[in-house]
Amino acid sequence: MNKEILVSSNARRCLALSAITLACLNLAGCFSEEIDARQTHEIQGLLYKIHAEDPFTGRVLNYPISVLGLFNVGTCAADFKKGLPDGEMRCSDNAGTLIASGEFKAGKRDGKEEKFDAKTGKKTAVGHWKNGLQDGVQEQFNPQNGERVLEVHYSAGKKQGRERAWDNQGDQLIAELEWDNGLQSGFDNRGTQHRTYLDGKQHGPQKEYSIDGSRFYVAREENYDNGVMHGVQKRIDARGNVTELSVFEHDKLRTRTVDEYNYSGQHVHHVSRVALKEDVNRFIARDLSNDGEEQYWDDQGNLIRQLQWRNGQLLSATATVWVGGRQESQFQGIGRDSYEPTQQDVLKHGQERLFSDNGELQAVIFWNAGSVNQILVSLPPDQRNQYPGKMGLFDGNEFWGSPVQADPDFSKPSRYNAGFATRYEQLVDIPAPGQPMQASNVPASAQAAAAPVAAAGNDQDSCVQRKVDAVHAEDPDALIRADMLEEFEQDCL
Repeated sequence: MNKEILVSSNARRCLALSAITLACLNLAGCFSEEIDARQTHEIQGLLYKIHAEDPFTGRVLNYPISVLGLFNVGTCAADFKKGLPDGEMRCSDNAGTLIASGEFKAGKRDGKEEKFDAKTGKKTAVGHWKNGLQDGVQEQFNPQNGERVLEVHYSAGKKQGRERAWDNQGDQLIAELEWDNGLQSGFDNRGTQHRTYLDGKQHGPQKEYSIDGSRFYVAREENYDNGVMHGVQKRIDARGNVTELSVFEHDKLRTRTVDEYNYSGQHVHHVSRVALKEDVNRFIARDLSNDGEEQYWDDQGNLIRQLQWRNGQLLSATATVWVGGRQESQFQGIGRDSYEPTQQDVLKHGQERLFSDNGELQAVIFWNAGSVNQILVSLPPDQRNQYPGKMGLFDGNEFWGSPVQADPDFSKPSRYNAGFATRYEQLVDIPAPGQPMQASNVPASAQAAAAPVAAAGNDQDSCVQRKVDAVHAEDPDALIRADMLEEFEQDCL
């Protein structure tokens, strides 16, 4: 009985060996021939043994490692059939440590592929291929702890089904998407852009991060509905200040609030704007119209400009001059229609006073709806001692010789360029804030130019000021328009 079993077992073993032998013969000796890659060359994409007429079939040693997308720090042993990779490929680094293996069929990746970390020996990636295309689950792992950090499902080279990603330690889920016909749904927080999707389109809250030194911070917060901006959109600086807040309705910009801060973090400008037409360019500020309160502050936090707007039309504007932390004077702004139909320009009107850093009065500019009537400047030190309480007057065409850079734009202060060579027409008393200029009876020998200023100019200014005061007496909040001032000036001639 035991002999029968033994005979039967030997018979089965012989049959198995015969089958293996036949398979090896069918595969050209089971790739019994091994050659070095330096003994081969490539012709029209096929590998040949040097001096051979037919494409090579067998095993190639020291084959370039880059075939599996690895750095060139070692070589591979690859099976070839008729000049193309076919079968297994195993790649090792220069120390002989296995770092990758893959399967090929007729020159294309087909089957399982694995990659390993040379230092830890742990698996870093697993992929599956079919006819040269990713097909099945693709995974990546942390080479230190072996935890999975990426899982993606493919079908015929395209993502299909679940995609998940974790942080570097494999602890926190940072992306979870579901792919269907090339469209993803879910969230993806990899990198600096954190996105949520629905059927391939951005949908819901979105965030974008930026870096300040070594610290990341939220630089944008946006909201989308089916691929278009909808709701509140924010831009944020590194200190956490919201510098721009926009409201969209299905990709149409409706309102925007802008806040500017200087390098030290001091709030310097605030303005709110509204869209008066259906389609506005979200990147052009003047496509919107100022609406509500606009404010400017200096570097010390003092409010220096305050404007009230309604749909791009100026209601009121007041500029405040501060000296040493105290309010020294104020002047007004007047709206004027511009080439932009959505927004008026604002021009200075009244007495603008310029001071040095140590609080000394340097110049006084008398504005009339954005035009300079007179400019007074401080006297040189020698004349300042000789004529205390006096300033030098520039008038008419002599403004070119003034050290004052007069800027009619209400949002910008004028400037005094110290040390500028000056000529003045007359010495006058230093005016009090908001008061008209008063001429002085200074000897002609003390004046820098020949002709005194005609008193009629001062009389006209006083007359215009009285008419303005009369309007404000009836309505303190009344806006004095440029056309009204022109009418007052004509009446006062």
